[in-house]
Amino acid sequence: MTLCRLQHSIDHLPEKTQWPFKGAWILAFSYFIAYLETFAISNFPYFEFVDRASMYKVGSLFYAIYFMLFSMHRIDEKLDKQWDLARVAIDALGVAMLVTIILDWWRIFLGPIVPIPDSKQCLQPGLPWFPRNA
Repeated sequence: MTLCRLQHSIDHLPEKTQWPFKGAWILAFSYFIAYLETFAISNFPYFEFVDRASMYKVGSLFYAIYFMLFSMHRIDEKLDKQWDLARVAIDALGVAMLVTIILDWWRIFLGPIVPIPDSKQCLQPGLPWFPRNA
């Protein structure tokens, strides 16, 4: 709903100028929603955060990746184009796979949000199907 309102308010701008506005709005709104959800579960008795401040800042950004990609895949939505069920399914599955890939890249290249003690580390670093000393 907010994207539709934004689209109507920037319709008069050239299309290349509209994209940064939409992207910035999706990034900001996704982070805001992810932060609110993280804050909402913070006092749930079955969740425990090692570093609450990092979880709010960085963990919310990690969680916002879901919202960003699931919002941006329909950013150029036009009312005159009707999508059939197959197109919707393929698009949704593609975005879900893209989210999975980006989250996995984060895990591999950036690592955890907070340091993990050696006693709780996995015995074999990296991906289990790639032998380290082949």
